[in-house]
Amino acid sequence: MEQRAIDNKKSAETSGEQVLTLSVLGTFSATFAGRELALTTRKAKALIGYLAFAENAQDTRERLIALLWSESDEERARASLRQAIYEIRAACTAAGMPNLHADKQALAITGVTVTTDVDEIVNAASVGSAHPRLHTIQRILDSLFDDLDSVDQAFHAWVLAKRQLLHDRLTVALERHLPGEHDEVDASSIAQALLNLDPTHEVACRHLIRARARKGDIGGAMKIYKTLWDLLEADYDVEPSPETQDLIVGIKQAPPAALPTAVPDRTPAPPRKLIISVVPFDAGGIPDEKRHLVNGFGHELVACLVRFREWSVRMTAPVKDPEPRSWSAPPEYLVEGSAYEQRGVIRLVLTFRDAVTSVMVWSDRYTITLAEWFDIQERIVRRIATALNVHLSAERLRRATAEPAVPLEIHDRWLRGQTLIYQAEPADLQAAGTIFAELVRDAPDFSPALSSVVQINNFEHIIYPGQFRDHGKHLANLRLAQRAVQLDPLDSRAQLSLAWSHQLVGRPQEATLHAGLAAELNENDPWTLMSCGQIFAYCGDYARAQALAGASLASSSAPTRLQMTYLSAIRFLCGSYDESIQAIASGLDASPGFAIWKCAALVHLGRMDEARAEIKQVLARTQANWSGQTRAAPEEMLRWLLHMFPIAVESDWERLRAAFKTAGAPVDSITFYRP
Repeated sequence: MEQRAIDNKKSAETSGEQVLTLSVLGTFSATFAGRELALTTRKAKALIGYLAFAENAQDTRERLIALLWSESDEERARASLRQAIYEIRAACTAAGMPNLHADKQALAITGVTVTTDVDEIVNAASVGSAHPRLHTIQRILDSLFDDLDSVDQAFHAWVLAKRQLLHDRLTVALERHLPGEHDEVDASSIAQALLNLDPTHEVACRHLIRARARKGDIGGAMKIYKTLWDLLEADYDVEPSPETQDLIVGIKQAPPAALPTAVPDRTPAPPRKLIISVVPFDAGGIPDEKRHLVNGFGHELVACLVRFREWSVRMTAPVKDPEPRSWSAPPEYLVEGSAYEQRGVIRLVLTFRDAVTSVMVWSDRYTITLAEWFDIQERIVRRIATALNVHLSAERLRRATAEPAVPLEIHDRWLRGQTLIYQAEPADLQAAGTIFAELVRDAPDFSPALSSVVQINNFEHIIYPGQFRDHGKHLANLRLAQRAVQLDPLDSRAQLSLAWSHQLVGRPQEATLHAGLAAELNENDPWTLMSCGQIFAYCGDYARAQALAGASLASSSAPTRLQMTYLSAIRFLCGSYDESIQAIASGLDASPGFAIWKCAALVHLGRMDEARAEIKQVLARTQANWSGQTRAAPEEMLRWLLHMFPIAVESDWERLRAAFKTAGAPVDSITFYRP
């Protein structure tokens, strides 16, 4: 969004094009050439406000309906959209502005440059300047669409996610222009802006303290420190970092002429890119009935770590002999853990070491209990960040490790179900499904449980050969996914589950909307990026699919088998048949259905004998595991295989079907699946 706004501004300046200016922070308003657009309804304001943030200031009617009339039936929603378009066009005409472009598929703001007050703030930060509003309003991005975010539950969820994304990006933009702690340049304006965005931002706080002290304003420096101390103590139950406390001690002890300009760094400056590899914890010494706590803690620690863009995170197998690192390779660190039971208590020994040199950075012991789960997780993340010299504020840590408002027993049951999911065996998935269904009944407001139910239901027809897609079940699942996002719009897992749910019921516009949000919210997680990439590939946005797949691979020093399986589908749909075959995981997958991309790609490359052999093997595996109510005839198995994946573009699906037909498979009676 930042670059788009800058480009728009330059274009307007050079072409003399008139500008539509939107105020979206606080009370909404829109002006064109000094004249206000007299929009009276909140839906019309929300519609044009959303378009201002959309790519090229345009989007489809279906997506706008899903955002602003999600609870209305289709006929009523379309009528309401037409009324909103009529109101916007009338306001544009009255203000002398080119009219909103509308056709049967999409709406767009054309003929003008669109800018918002958010653009002004971000543009200033990108060139090292703090916009004046950042000095007068704390947490200003919390006011984004403040008077409009309740127009619809779906729009509210989008607004909450957008606020967080903009907050993170603005913080990063300002941090780039904050001098190092040894630099005497006064950047108090940037530091104060950062502190207003995040009152627990200790690096910014230390900069302000040093700047006041250098000017002889010791009282002002101490006041800043006391404000930070009180906030951390009251809201987060922690003290300022040792670096901040050392700075204050130095200021108190030194005479004015010898005041410290900076606190000495405790570790060397971090490289630009880091990889943290988490090895599955060794739980061999833990009884079976408690092993889910250890496994769950490891997976949830990874889920927490990937929320920070300062590093890339991956799960990896135990490392015995580290690979040599080239001069250009990013530094990699290993998180390893082993658990044992002592007097009924689970103890976890955690180590953090350099992946190549095996030099131990730190090691510690933790007691794993549900009651202390999130505090321990926060301590580990803080310890890792300190070791890598990465600043994480208390507010960011608390956001990433927040404890859900559910009884511990509910969380324990969810962890048991999650452990079963990771085993990916049909019997385990059935058991997990039972656990999650009971959780949804007992804790209907626990978003992770809802997302887990959705995840299993979305995958069920793929795991069990002969279980066909069921539109009614998928619709019911969609409602669960929508509820999960309403409860926690900032959870990328909930957004991703909702994206797949929309895809399965034939709503590609909504699917790509939520896939885009999931990727933005968790742009550091290789699996999220690849899964979102597959959704975009299914919907015909091949460039976005390739970009997400590339980002997934770039952040994975060792991509998982499932990542590569999804990549095979993306490559096929994008027409890269050689790369599709190269990507497919070797050996047997959780479902024979995943092999159809390789089968079809071989045909398109003219490798017919290989293709026929592959198809024969896929059909044999399908028949051996058939659980459908109908007989496992070749036509029926092929119908299951070709209807399994929710491809939205009929011509793409036809490429798949045509390949099987060319190879001699009986597919003449199989037609494109329309939900």
